[in-house]
Amino acid sequence: MAFAGVASMGDFWRVVREFNPEGIEREATASVNVLIAGEPGAGKRTLASSLLRGSDPHSKHSPFEFLGIDHEQPRPLGIGTPDALLLVARLDGRLEEQGQGMAALFGRPRVPTLLVFTHADTTGRTREERNAAHRAFSFVSHLRTAFVDARDPVEVAEKVGPLLLDTLPSARAALARRLPPLRPVVAEQIIAETCRVNAQFALAANLPANLPFVGGIAGGVADFFVLTKNQVMMVLRLGAIYGRDVDPSLQMAGELAPVVGGGILWRSVARAAVGMLPSLLAAAPKTAIAHVGTYVAGQAARYYFDQGRKPPKELLRRFRAEGSRLHREHLAGPPALQQDG
Repeated sequence: MAFAGVASMGDFWRVVREFNPEGIEREATASVNVLIAGEPGAGKRTLASSLLRGSDPHSKHSPFEFLGIDHEQPRPLGIGTPDALLLVARLDGRLEEQGQGMAALFGRPRVPTLLVFTHADTTGRTREERNAAHRAFSFVSHLRTAFVDARDPVEVAEKVGPLLLDTLPSARAALARRLPPLRPVVAEQIIAETCRVNAQFALAANLPANLPFVGGIAGGVADFFVLTKNQVMMVLRLGAIYGRDVDPSLQMAGELAPVVGGGILWRSVARAAVGMLPSLLAAAPKTAIAHVGTYVAGQAARYYFDQGRKPPKELLRRFRAEGSRLHREHLAGPPALQQDG
């Protein structure tokens, strides 16, 4: 069976480029500006507060700026060029008027744009209502559109959060650091990417083991340093999006060693157990161990940064089981298309 992850070698270089902890901190603390525009009463600040998990939308940590639209006196945008534009409109309001006002102000936006219709809880959210909303805002793409109750943080996180990350993929770390509801999504992405990278490297590192005399030493040394360093960088990236200072010092190492050490130790012990196998037979279990060990370390770190305590042993067992399941799915690749006849 072909190894499906070879197609994702871009993930390998993405992690390699982030070996510098300063780069991780710059990425997570980079400035990001999202302009939220809409008429008074559209729910701009309520929406922002839901994404900030109740924090002040006007605080220095908020990525949001606000622009109220006055249909009587439309004015040009005068607060600089934002990284993204979030247009907010009431689904139960005068859609045509709202759309015309925003079209007059922004024309066809030259920055990534997300369209959010609020007060969707007061309507039936029927297809006709959605079509009417899309027609009123035909000047923007409808690929990134959400219909929400801005007062519902869970709904806003589930529907607006992923769209915002899709709108600004290069700013995902900075957005997750500032917007707590986005952290689980970005954390899972970081863990999945590092798992794939380590599984790919474990497979590649096993190939030199077939060379006489130096193969075993070269493969083992590369495996130990690269896989472990990838895991450490993964933990630092997770800490950065959860608001921690990226500090690869002895203090942070001592703090996290009991948390992620289980995943690294499990990987080392398991790899030693398969080390007695011929290299060709050991490739598959070494790849699985690299994937699962990385997954356990990542999930343990994510839990620690989110909850402030070590995950219980039962949860670690669940992490290992889930990591094994995901690795099997990754090996299998996408489901084969069934053909009739």
